[in-house]
Amino acid sequence: MSDAAIDDLIDNLADELEPVRPRRVARGSLWVAAGWAAGAAILFGLGGMRHDLAEGVMMPPLPLLAFWLIVALGFAAAWSALRMGLPGVGRDYSGWRWAGLAALALPLSALVMAMDDGHAALEAAHPENGLHCLMQGVLAGLGVGAALFGWLKHGAPTSPERAGWVVGIAAGAAGATIVALHCASNDMIHIALWHGLAVLLSGIAGRILLAPLLRW
Repeated sequence: MSDAAIDDLIDNLADELEPVRPRRVARGSLWVAAGWAAGAAILFGLGGMRHDLAEGVMMPPLPLLAFWLIVALGFAAAWSALRMGLPGVGRDYSGWRWAGLAALALPLSALVMAMDDGHAALEAAHPENGLHCLMQGVLAGLGVGAALFGWLKHGAPTSPERAGWVVGIAAGAAGATIVALHCASNDMIHIALWHGLAVLLSGIAGRILLAPLLRW
């Protein structure tokens, strides 16, 4: 092929190129924040905040610690999911796992408490006392899950299975934090079981339902 023909080929290819808007984590973060805020607004609009917070009183120390641990897990998982949607090779997406390990303090603490008071544990584990928190947590996190799914759908992550897990965990953690500001229970067994299950089930749902949709 002559140099002129090669130049013509390059020119023809270049004519079809269009500028692509760069992906910025800040934009995706705004999507996530909007999804988080929407879930909170809907749940608080329907059921209000827990009574102590509504009266300007801080929640007790242990529930407050549980709340911040779940917040940290949600932030870390959402950040990892956002970075999965950026172009690049060899990125480290494992930061959310450390937050997840820290959050394991909740079920472990609840297990110790359950061993000390089996009757209270059985009462907290009764579906009538927590199933609604589980459902509210899953539903309240859908906005964050949808935002991250939309971000990753346009970013084509290299590991759809891992992306599905992270999106689900981020959504479940977001929902659990919203429920923590709504649910009046200060029982750590209740929080670890029902609020924690919202994170676990959302993670499983993300892995099963979203991973196939995130494939190239």
